[in-house]
Amino acid sequence: MKVSLTPKNSIALLSLSFIMQETHEIAHTVVGRIICGCWGKRNFNLWGLCSGCSEVEPLSILATFAGPFYTFSIIWIGYFLLFKSSPKLKSIGFALIIASMPLSRILTPIFGSGDEIYALNKLWNNHTLAWIVGLLFVFALVIPPVVKVWNVIGNKRKILWFIGLLLVPFLMTGAIVFGILQSLLLENGVMNAYWILGSPKLVTVWLTFLIIVFTVFSKSISTLLRHSPENKDNNTTSSVMRSPLKGVQGADLKAAPPF
Repeated sequence: MKVSLTPKNSIALLSLSFIMQETHEIAHTVVGRIICGCWGKRNFNLWGLCSGCSEVEPLSILATFAGPFYTFSIIWIGYFLLFKSSPKLKSIGFALIIASMPLSRILTPIFGSGDEIYALNKLWNNHTLAWIVGLLFVFALVIPPVVKVWNVIGNKRKILWFIGLLLVPFLMTGAIVFGILQSLLLENGVMNAYWILGSPKLVTVWLTFLIIVFTVFSKSISTLLRHSPENKDNNTTSSVMRSPLKGVQGADLKAAPPF
């Protein structure tokens, strides 16, 4: 397969990446709301439980695991879709993996942080053990889908396509979400009043904007992958090789002409 980026499917893929980042955080707060009975406050970078919940509710730790569980579930749905024969389904699976930013899931535990390590350390009170187990857990869940993405890419300069697809959504999220929306706007009081789902208004407006953009361009996601010219040539050759056999088989069924 060959990755085929167009303005439309690039916008769809990038907006999906931003949506995945936001819904990852929402997964935390929704589970926290279910367990604690109230919404914790969050912004673009951090989330929390409502006051006092973690001290009285042992199950509140599940809110920390909820984000990774959600993201890894999406990644693995994408992984299984990449085994489908349909280029459209493969494209959707490819998009789900890339938009989930597997690079982010790998880098944070490498540096000793992230949801997985934080939650395990809370359970075991042993950061070293939490780091080792968390890192192995993340690698086990991330490496197979990432390797599958590598195998699917049939473009020239494959390594550049691979690095770019993993890196660009990660860097764009850092620059736009954390650099502009969080640091420049929200922290300077722009639409920072808390509204629904325990989120500031700016967070909700941003997510609404992303959903609208993705809805407009969502159909183009299915065009991310297409058969490479080599595959088409092979299919054509196979058809040509099969057609004489069909003719021979048909000739065998005809009655012999009278003499």
